[in-house]
Amino acid sequence: MAEQSLRGEPALPVERPRLPRPTPIAATPTHRWPTRLLLLLLIAGAAWLWWAESTRAAQVVTIQVNGRLEQVQSRQSTVGHLLHEQGYVLTSQDIVYPPRGAPLQANQAITLVLARDITLVADTHYQRVLTHAERVGDLLLQQGVSVGSEDLLLLDGRPVSLEDRLPILAHQGTRPQGELLVRRAVPLVVTDEGESLSFTTRERTLGEALLAQNIFLFEGDTISQELTTQVTEGLTVEIARARPVMVTVDGRTVRTRTRAQSVEALLAQQGVAVRPLDIVTPTLPSAIQDDMVVTVTRIDHEIIAEREAIPFETRWEPNPNMELDTQALMQSGAEGVYSRETLIVYVDGQEHERYMTREFVEQPARDHIYAYGTQIVLRTINTPDGPRQYWRKIRMLATSYTAATSGKSRDHPAYGITRTGIQAGFGVVAVDPRVVMLRTNVYVPGYGIGYTGDTGGAIKGRRIDLGYDEWNLKLWYNTVDVYLLT
Repeated sequence: MAEQSLRGEPALPVERPRLPRPTPIAATPTHRWPTRLLLLLLIAGAAWLWWAESTRAAQVVTIQVNGRLEQVQSRQSTVGHLLHEQGYVLTSQDIVYPPRGAPLQANQAITLVLARDITLVADTHYQRVLTHAERVGDLLLQQGVSVGSEDLLLLDGRPVSLEDRLPILAHQGTRPQGELLVRRAVPLVVTDEGESLSFTTRERTLGEALLAQNIFLFEGDTISQELTTQVTEGLTVEIARARPVMVTVDGRTVRTRTRAQSVEALLAQQGVAVRPLDIVTPTLPSAIQDDMVVTVTRIDHEIIAEREAIPFETRWEPNPNMELDTQALMQSGAEGVYSRETLIVYVDGQEHERYMTREFVEQPARDHIYAYGTQIVLRTINTPDGPRQYWRKIRMLATSYTAATSGKSRDHPAYGITRTGIQAGFGVVAVDPRVVMLRTNVYVPGYGIGYTGDTGGAIKGRRIDLGYDEWNLKLWYNTVDVYLLT
């Protein structure tokens, strides 16, 4: 509003003079030093805080998580930092006491109640809920979900009741989790061959609902809905049954229903192939009747050829033209063949009867024949005592013994007495009489002349025990040629 003059007349507007804008003065180093000082102070303060945190002594505190006690050590300064350090990711629904911002103190008790993370599935709705409810019923009440007496509750796939507890803490830092499914009982009406049946079901598909009610479908039956149809309120189902029959074939009995008009058509429908020898009761052209029993008896013929081996015999034949201790194969043995042909009749896979049609020796056995020499040939061997004549040479394992090692004590009446009654010592050897006769002179290279006058419990087969005087035992254990002297 314009100012008025002293006389009450409007005063003319007065234009204010414009003053020149002051020229800014260029910054100089003396104007920036307060900013640099402030920055240095901030850096120093942060470094001091880092040093204080890193050198803070570890404090022992007790954490109670959903009722589970746990004692830890930490250098953190606040309750929230400690819980973060321990791996707990908190939400606004979790309860922490003392509060997260409270300073951490030695021997402090911290209570943490983690809200349960429950996925609630009810009436086709999925909802994730963070709750402190302890029981299934409490959670459903909080969420306003009503449950009928025939509804099914599944917690992580396991049937539960309203009084069952929700999941508890499983692992450190892990929030209790679970999935609660409310499966509603749905009324269903099934008309089976004109008979109406009403019931409620908690199954998901029509096939599962019928199975739960022991309503079975057989081959030939028709149903108005697919078995995979989801069960919903108001669903109605009609079942038309075929004629009940029973088919027995191949060791199994099938109860089924059919709309076939003849036995032949029924068997074709069941995939049963009838062979020329099979017996069908009733006959193939017979008309199908209710509760008819159809039997297919399988008849099979088989001709088998059985062959049995005729074992050959092994014979040893003396040969006076062959030298003693030699042998030769004169004829290789071969098994013979005995053949038998049999006709077998099978009824339903079981042998019913069999007939022998033919049996004969197809190939006779041939004996296995060895010849062994009986001709004695005298030979000479040079010994330290001069040439000696021998009639047989046997490869034997040589050991040695004295009277003291023969197993009898010195005060035994038979101490040092051999099998033939002579005194044990050098020159007396023990043999197996089945290989070398007793009272026979033998020559053993490296030992000399020995007299087979003794036996031994361990001297069996081709083994010879060389006798020594007690004061002059020489140990033997090697294979040598033993010469039987004339």
